Amino acid sequence: MRRVPERELWVVGDELAMPTARRLILAAERLFAERGIDAVSLRAVNAAAGTNVASVNYHFGTKAELVEALILERSGEVSARRAALLDELERVGLTARGLAEAFVTPVAEMALSDGNTWVRFIAGILGSGHPALAVVTGAFTEQALRLTGLLEAIVPGESRETVRFRLAQAMSLTFRVLGDVDGVQDMMALSGVELSPQQVVEQLLDVVTAILAGPPG
Repeated sequence: MRRVPERELWVVGDELAMPTARRLILAAERLFAERGIDAVSLRAVNAAAGTNVASVNYHFGTKAELVEALILERSGEVSARRAALLDELERVGLTARGLAEAFVTPVAEMALSDGNTWVRFIAGILGSGHPALAVVTGAFTEQALRLTGLLEAIVPGESRETVRFRLAQAMSLTFRVLGDVDGVQDMMALSGVELSPQQVVEQLLDVVTAILAGPPG
């Protein structure tokens, strides 16, 4: 995971002009992505947002409620983008590659823009098995059912267990790679392979396609 300089974890740029609740969300996103949820106190979030010591309690209540708000902050955006891609996929014809693109693209777009810390935050939850995982899965339950149905149509004859296992592995890999694009680039550079962020996404799409499609034949 890329190490974020300490100064980046504190309120930055135009955030000082934002409403307090928004500043708290952004500060928590940076802190949780860098250090993990359990290693960050509410006092640290308040300090990083430049607010008083009671701000998180006032705007969100408990730490668990802050975590939930942060998970849902961008999950709706990811779901909406994916839903549009799935609509288009159903219109033009179902393929494993098309499903992989609908799966990966919304996360990739966020990871390569101002949502990169959110992707790292979710990757940390998935990788650690933190209790907040229940909120993450709950946020995507409806779409997961749709993805399950589409993949079953693409690979008829596979069991429901196999389909869901493939989708779970695709999700885990997508967030693990896109949550640390810099780390992936550094690792590949050690073997003499230089990849741009977009090339990392393309390689990820190939692997996710293979996961969803299963063994040839």
